[in-house]
Amino acid sequence: MRGVRRLSHHPVADAMSNPRYHNGHRRREVQAYYRARRADCYICGRPIDYSLRPPDPWSFVVDETVAIANGGRVCRANSGPAHRWCNAVKGTHTIEWARVEVKRRLAGGKPAAASKPRDFEAADW
Repeated sequence: MRGVRRLSHHPVADAMSNPRYHNGHRRREVQAYYRARRADCYICGRPIDYSLRPPDPWSFVVDETVAIANGGRVCRANSGPAHRWCNAVKGTHTIEWARVEVKRRLAGGKPAAASKPRDFEAADW
C-alpha cells in the first residue's frame, strides 16, 4: 500500500503503546528521589546496593504500590524503592502479600500447597 506508514516497528509507537513508558519524566524524577535518599527496600526492608546495575536481581528499581496494570500512577505517594527481585515477586499483588511472600521465600519456606502431602484413596470401580 502506497502512502501508508507502518507504525508497528516504529520505536516511538512501541513506547507509546506500553503504559510503563508513559510519564517517563515523572518516573525518572521518582527514581532520582529514592536514589538520592539511599532508602532500603520497602518490600523486604533490607538495604539496596545502588551501585548495582540491571539485570542484577538486587539492583534498585521503583515499585508502584498499586501496579500500573491495576490503575496505579507513577508518583512518590504510590511507589517505593525495591530490589529488582522483590519487585518481580510482588508483580501486581498487594504490598502486604508481597512482604509475606518475600519473607517466606528468603527464609527458604515452601509454598502452602506443597507443605502438607495429601493422601488419596484409589477408586475401586
